[in-house]
Amino acid sequence: MKNNNMWEKSYQNTKQLWSSNPDAKLMQYFDLIEKGSLLDLGIGEGRNVVPFALTGFNIDGVDISETALERCRKNINKDNLIINLTNCDLTKYDVKKNEYTLIIAANVLNFFKKSDIEIIIKKIKDGLKEDGIIYLSVFSTLDPQYNLLKTSKKQIEDNTFYIDERDTYKHFFTKEELNKYFSDFELICCCEGVEYDHSHGEPHYHGGIEFMARKRKGI
Repeated sequence: MKNNNMWEKSYQNTKQLWSSNPDAKLMQYFDLIEKGSLLDLGIGEGRNVVPFALTGFNIDGVDISETALERCRKNINKDNLIINLTNCDLTKYDVKKNEYTLIIAANVLNFFKKSDIEIIIKKIKDGLKEDGIIYLSVFSTLDPQYNLLKTSKKQIEDNTFYIDERDTYKHFFTKEELNKYFSDFELICCCEGVEYDHSHGEPHYHGGIEFMARKRKGI
């Protein structure tokens, strides 16, 4: 699968693919996160890490798009901040174990098939320190595209479709699924809803879930 080509085209075809603002739920719980090292899986243009970099976090970021990473470097350099960036497929990236107080995966896991999602989540859980926090934002089965794909594409796994024209997967999560993955974590929030999105491309609706949980001691 050539996700790199897909994301390179997406970033190259627009000056800014995503909003400049960090996710609101992540900022709402900012004070719960212990200062230390942060990993952003699918960092994109860097919008979610800037507030943490400005307050002294050590930042590691990974993205499959080199164009996205170039933009992230420019955004970070505006404030003379230091950040470690890696160009890599998330399924192949080795997450440092017991390293991070926060791991972010915003709008990225939904572009993998379920078996790859499970691999990445295992790396996330191993990468967090005790009391470390995971923040996820994902598309849910409330997303309008979910029902469209059910009538136009073949489900290759539960709630997972292959989009042949983009050579990528699209997985739609449920709250029950996320809670099961992190059943051994302390839940902070799991919020699902449908929102009007005008931050990129033509205005449209998304159904999504924002999820945060804390790694318990002894895990």
